[in-house]
Amino acid sequence: MNRNAVIADQAGFSFAGYLFGQVARFGYNLVVARLLGVEALGVYALAIAIIQIAEVIALAGLDSAILRFVNLYSNDALRQKMAIASALKTALMLSFFVMLVLMLFSGDLASLLNGRGFDGTMNDRVNDSRLLQLTLCCYAAAIPFNVATVLFGHVTQSVKQLKPKIIATQILSPLLLLLLTILFRYTAGADAALFFPFALAGIGAFLWIRPSLARISGVLPADILHACTDKAMLAYALPFMVVSLLSMMSHWLDVMMLGMLTDTATVGLYHPAARTAGLIRSVLLAFAGIAAPMIADLHAQHQTAEIGRIYKMVTRWIVVVVLPPAILFIALPEQVLAVFGARFATGGTIALLLLTAASFLQACFGLSSTVLAMTGYARLSLFNALGALALQVVLNLLLIPRMGLNGAALATLMLFALLSTLRLVEIRHLLKIHPFGKALWKPVVAGLLSALLLLAAREWLLTIPTFAGLTAGALLVVCSYVFILLVLKLEEDEREIILKYLPFFDKELKR
Repeated sequence: MNRNAVIADQAGFSFAGYLFGQVARFGYNLVVARLLGVEALGVYALAIAIIQIAEVIALAGLDSAILRFVNLYSNDALRQKMAIASALKTALMLSFFVMLVLMLFSGDLASLLNGRGFDGTMNDRVNDSRLLQLTLCCYAAAIPFNVATVLFGHVTQSVKQLKPKIIATQILSPLLLLLLTILFRYTAGADAALFFPFALAGIGAFLWIRPSLARISGVLPADILHACTDKAMLAYALPFMVVSLLSMMSHWLDVMMLGMLTDTATVGLYHPAARTAGLIRSVLLAFAGIAAPMIADLHAQHQTAEIGRIYKMVTRWIVVVVLPPAILFIALPEQVLAVFGARFATGGTIALLLLTAASFLQACFGLSSTVLAMTGYARLSLFNALGALALQVVLNLLLIPRMGLNGAALATLMLFALLSTLRLVEIRHLLKIHPFGKALWKPVVAGLLSALLLLAAREWLLTIPTFAGLTAGALLVVCSYVFILLVLKLEEDEREIILKYLPFFDKELKR
């Protein structure tokens, strides 16, 4: 199977998994907003921000190191096995340490992130801090299980098998979170529904993926227990841990600074807009997941031209997929947020517009970060992340006090516009490649025409019920977009993949 087919095959399943995961998480946010309230959604957003940052520290960059070193040791099975076992042992030990530290300082973190409380009164502020502290402690218990699941998934990903990772992290975990939240809400109450499902979902995903480790890599629990530290891998991993930490902090900085500078209710209003716009980013994650080990392998063989070809092709595919949802979110933001409730539709519309634009930039040009990481520019990636985080802090400090949640969204858009431009310039200078292929104009034209059609129907769509209008708008933009793309003719690599999975389209595509 050629690289185009491998990328499409794995990325197709990966994208379906990420899409399912994003939809399930979207559903979770919807359930929390509807059943637990906007303030509980704000507490969840603040707690999950801290947990995901803590998990990056526990991973110590070893997830990225596994992708690279398994490919570097591809001709030495014993050394490959030892590297995997070493990475797993180190990360699991760190995860237990991080869990204990987080539980110990949960009260201080809750006070720091709690802002003014629901209405600015001291009693509400104390109650909010207590609720956030308890949520942090419950979520911290999931860290060792989540870290193990991620690393097990990266081991399978390193040998171009994404399915176990996607099933565990993007299907089982979010689905269990959603279902358990509904179950706890109606059997044990609102607080239990907020506290316990996250850890239980993490345990469930871990138990499912654990057998895959031995089957795919041959690494057994005894190998992990007796593993020695791979100093070369750790030295490579730590800079990526810092980069990932800075990236995760940047991802959640708007939420955390909203908590510090406003209140949990504002965070609760902002989070659905951020989660909805985040659906677009799942496309980048799906393609980057399978492209990363391929780019690392090609770099080891000094095949820069092939890296450039894959860079252009994957970027075009990402643009093709992300344009329809981006158009829908920008043209009908009121109806998109109205599914969470009228309060969200009136309070988060502008934030959704700004965050959608930011997510579109990140999805279309975020592969640049993967290319830099997989071609050995760890230090440059670190400097990029440091500069981005510092800039984001400044922008949030300037904009949030003046514009509230819209200020946080605008800061995010400005950040990704500058960061995308910088990374494109760096890759062009260092590797002499860029993502702009000649065929990129086709999805752009199709997107513009579809957007005009949806905007023309906007006034009518806003007059019908929320779900009906949203469904009609989605069908309109997707059908018109696909039709225009077919009229403009698919590229050869796209025809190759489509005909492989949908051979009955052969006659239609040849017309």
